[in-house]
Amino acid sequence: MKSLVLLEPGKLELQEISIPESGHNDVLIKVISAAICHTDFVVMEGQHSWAKYPCVLGHEFSGIIEETGHGVNYLKKGDRVTSLGYSYCGECPFCRRGIHNACINIKGIPFHMDGAFGEFINVPANMVYKISDRLGFEEAALTEPAANGYSAVDRANIYSGEKVVIIGPGPIGLFALQYAKLKQPETLIMNGTRKERLDLAVELGATHAINVRKEDPYKTIMDITSGYGADVVLFCGGGQDAWEMAESILAPFGRVIVEALPETHDTKWPVTVFKFTSSSIGFLGVSGYNGQQFGVALKLLENKQVNASSLITHRFSLDRYQEAFNASLKREDGAIKVLFDIGDK
Repeated sequence: MKSLVLLEPGKLELQEISIPESGHNDVLIKVISAAICHTDFVVMEGQHSWAKYPCVLGHEFSGIIEETGHGVNYLKKGDRVTSLGYSYCGECPFCRRGIHNACINIKGIPFHMDGAFGEFINVPANMVYKISDRLGFEEAALTEPAANGYSAVDRANIYSGEKVVIIGPGPIGLFALQYAKLKQPETLIMNGTRKERLDLAVELGATHAINVRKEDPYKTIMDITSGYGADVVLFCGGGQDAWEMAESILAPFGRVIVEALPETHDTKWPVTVFKFTSSSIGFLGVSGYNGQQFGVALKLLENKQVNASSLITHRFSLDRYQEAFNASLKREDGAIKVLFDIGDK
């Protein structure tokens, strides 16, 4: 099969490699659509501690089951599917609590198994979810980032009528916006720097969009909320300035949900301890999603309550991988999600 292989940091090659074999409880999937994620660049740059080379990137994908291994009973050849970006053991204390993303024996793409930037991918069956005919393969390929956005909203425990601010209109921030809208907040404010993404945020349900290069976000948010501030901040992107702003706008009993990763693993951002205690504010981290959250995110996509297609801006064949990665990295022509069209439907 044709596959895009990362031989070492910075060195990608399109190669012919063997189609993987399905072992016990495995599923071989013919890849139809796969999307580029920020994590792919982290691995390409050699900045991820789990990375091993050579490997095949691509953990956001959809396709059709080609073959199932022994022990797989609920999936069959021909099923339209998408997948988690990791597998879990189902037996450790965290899995037994349903916290699959904290699994002690977690195995992720592309760290422990090859990814979907190739014509076929072989994964454990517990990663795989059927998709209905109502959802196209391109939209289904974005279930993984959609699940990250849903997980952040789920962690926030948003109540109807609350005031919500989202920092970072990247793919996950734009998905989080749509899931937050379903909670019926009074205000839903998106902060960012790119006009086309802020405009899209308004189309997707934001009550306000703030370009932080043109407006003072603190003053604008406080004006919008009549001095109240935010009950919830979904931190989906930004640096220390955005972090400090997030704390400054929090209303009493407000909470910041931190989905974004800092530039380095040892980055430390300050918290004003007096405000932390006197106002009972909270800071909660989000590390991916569990299986239940992935399933809910997928169902809402299938029911058209969340729009994935609006985030898809570019499509390329695998042969044009250099153009695809450049478009995604440099955000050329307003790129948000860049997809590889790989297989025939």
